[in-house]
Amino acid sequence: MKERCPHCGILLERGESDYFIGAYTLNLIAVEILLALAFLVVVVATWPNPPWDALQYGGVLLSILGAVLCYPFAKTTWLAVDLIFRPPNREDFITRVK
Repeated sequence: MKERCPHCGILLERGESDYFIGAYTLNLIAVEILLALAFLVVVVATWPNPPWDALQYGGVLLSILGAVLCYPFAKTTWLAVDLIFRPPNREDFITRVK
């Protein structure tokens, strides 16, 4: 069964086979911004002796957790961007059979 938006029932994938690339790209950008901000906050807060090892391992952990936790939000945000450029039609609410 295809994924649907829990609020309006529209299909999250609107027919393109590579629809996930937009959501994936948006997720990647969001996680990189999150990682850069966390790095900056820790370095500024602990200057002149930043915990470089903790930053390295914490950065890897934050990257993995951020990618997993942010993906559903990136997918629905990408759907909103797609809906701006291509308003929904009747087929967007009907489950497609492959």
